Amino acid sequence: MNEHDPTATRSSFDESLRRIGASRLSEWPNFPFEEELKNQQDDQRPKTSATPTTRSRFSPFRSPIPRGSSFFKRLKLMWTLFPIRDISWIVAFSFTIGSATFVINGFFLLLPLIDPATDFATETPYATPASSVLGTLIFLIGGYAGLLEGLNLTGKEMTVTDGLNAEAIEITEIGTKQDDERSSQESASKSNKDSAQGERTVQVQTLRVSSSTTQSNDDANEVHATSLAPLLGSSTFIYLPTMHQLLTTYARSLPFHAGWVQFVGTIIFSMATITSLPGILTSSPSLVPLLNLLPATLGGLLFITASVLQILNVQEKWWVPQPLKGDWQVGFWNATGSLGFTLAGALPALGTETATYFGTLADFWGSWAFLFGSLVQFYIVMGYYA
Repeated sequence: MNEHDPTATRSSFDESLRRIGASRLSEWPNFPFEEELKNQQDDQRPKTSATPTTRSRFSPFRSPIPRGSSFFKRLKLMWTLFPIRDISWIVAFSFTIGSATFVINGFFLLLPLIDPATDFATETPYATPASSVLGTLIFLIGGYAGLLEGLNLTGKEMTVTDGLNAEAIEITEIGTKQDDERSSQESASKSNKDSAQGERTVQVQTLRVSSSTTQSNDDANEVHATSLAPLLGSSTFIYLPTMHQLLTTYARSLPFHAGWVQFVGTIIFSMATITSLPGILTSSPSLVPLLNLLPATLGGLLFITASVLQILNVQEKWWVPQPLKGDWQVGFWNATGSLGFTLAGALPALGTETATYFGTLADFWGSWAFLFGSLVQFYIVMGYYA
């Protein structure tokens, strides 16, 4: 008989089983706790389907780390997913739509100066002020959302790392509720075991992940922790901090200071929008510099301040720019757009036709810069839903 014949080997194995007898084989042990844990983990995994549902569009699963995805796929997600409970998404979406509205308003203001033939009858009395008011209202929403984002990005759990894949970190939450009606007649050993299982514990297992390139096992990627704001409406979401939190947690928080400075800037900027409406200061032109140009300039300066704080928050060393980071680009382009808004309010105060022209031009390119920065921010946020 060929000793390497698989048929012979199988026959020998079956013969051994017959000699031992089925009665002497113990039954495979049952592990109810392990099975229950596996079922819990399966239930917590996001369910995906070929056809997105209403829930998956407006309340999609948010990954704890940004996922790699193609450029065009993420662009598609920007306009097909609407995670309305994600405060970061609300900020990015609001400023994107608001900036686009101000770009349209910039066309209405600039084109008549460049080519008066493009002016139409309802442009000055209706189109220009309507687009300005709409953009300002959306900016107010985005500014308030930015304030809430600053409140909830500070002091939160560091859950994300740069340079690691999703599989690099395994966070398992094991917990079962204690049975309040547990019989007191149980043995001490069983009671202790159930009590240990009843405690809510969090097991965090961090895996050492080597680079995708060929390296030794001792070389590992550097870990940079970042944070995600809790979802809107969750029990941990902060709407109004206490005085103690303001003096301790938020006193040195750059995201918080950037948020409230930007929100105050949108409020002051909205005053300039109101006073620019037809008929408001028509009979009092001497009040235009005080009630229109000054709020516009001051609001723009506060926007610049908030953008600089965003940039400083990204930079590991405040004097070293990091233009390769997406969040740095967001702050830079927002600062550029804010400079345009500032000049749009300051230059017309000179009272010359040339100054008014360049002020209008600054408002135009400032809106485009703000729109680009908002789109970059929007693109980054959707990486958590890729």
